[in-house]
Amino acid sequence: MEIKFHYILQDDVFTVYTGIPPTETIEFSDFMNIDISKDKGIVGFEIFDALEFLRKQDYGLSESFLSNLRSVNFEYDDWRNTWFIKLELTDNNNQTITLKLPPLKKSEYVSPLIASLA
Repeated sequence: MEIKFHYILQDDVFTVYTGIPPTETIEFSDFMNIDISKDKGIVGFEIFDALEFLRKQDYGLSESFLSNLRSVNFEYDDWRNTWFIKLELTDNNNQTITLKLPPLKKSEYVSPLIASLA
């Protein structure tokens, strides 16, 4: 499965997607949306204020590195109502940075469809 990505420097938004159509987008916080498939697997995500957020995981991450990405891989694990996401970012100079994002509790979001019924 090919993973596609783009980073918009002006807006500081980093998007990763697999090409598998999502059935729902979950807004986990002010800085992250996650796209999930019908079987509740992660098929993409969007990080706002990406440089600031990702630097919390690796202080060596720079604007130049994100702007010159060549490839992105991500894995996630689903355990006890929590997603664990690992990113592997490689730039045009073959420098690779591996990031483990903070655990995301699936119970901390409410589907927009359910929220609209309340």
